[in-house]
Amino acid sequence: MKAVLSACLLSLWASLAHAQAVPAFYDVSGVAPDDVLNVRAAPGVGNSIVAKLDAGATYIEVVGFDDSREWARINVEEQSGWVAARFLTRRAGQPDDELPRPLVCTGTEPFWSLEVARTASATLDRMDEDPVSVSTLNPVTSENRTDRYAIFGQSQTQEVFTFMFQRDACTDGMSDRYYGMSVDLFVTEESGVTYLTGCCNLSR
Repeated sequence: MKAVLSACLLSLWASLAHAQAVPAFYDVSGVAPDDVLNVRAAPGVGNSIVAKLDAGATYIEVVGFDDSREWARINVEEQSGWVAARFLTRRAGQPDDELPRPLVCTGTEPFWSLEVARTASATLDRMDEDPVSVSTLNPVTSENRTDRYAIFGQSQTQEVFTFMFQRDACTDGMSDRYYGMSVDLFVTEESGVTYLTGCCNLSR
């Protein structure tokens, strides 16, 4: 019985170890130089091809996997599609328990964008106002959830900013793109607190 339990635990550990967090950058691998990697409308070779990736394509942002983890979801040509995960290799230096940076986050109605730099800074553009530069502290990872992060910052005009990030599926409600990270954004100023929500994708 103990042997069976140990085997089950080892299998579970191996599965969890393989289930690396997204979003993350991957490179196409194992595809012949004169061939392409098909991007399909849904997981499975029987589904229609919506785009193609070159054999040498790099920095492909994977935003999710199907239940089998045999198919990876990506965005290409302003739409979402699926590629066979066995032809992707995750790029090194992307810890699961840290907020990936740089990031670009956007929200709709009202429209806004947030650029989170690799260093301690961010820029918020609320479209109808001038962009605001924010000096930030380093990201903090939740003590009990390694897929959740917070950044705290302040502008030169003393506005206080809180950015709460979570690795999860996200859609903007206006396009066919899917994202692997969501953000809750709080701006505290003299007139009160503004709360915005949106989705994020990796930048370089």
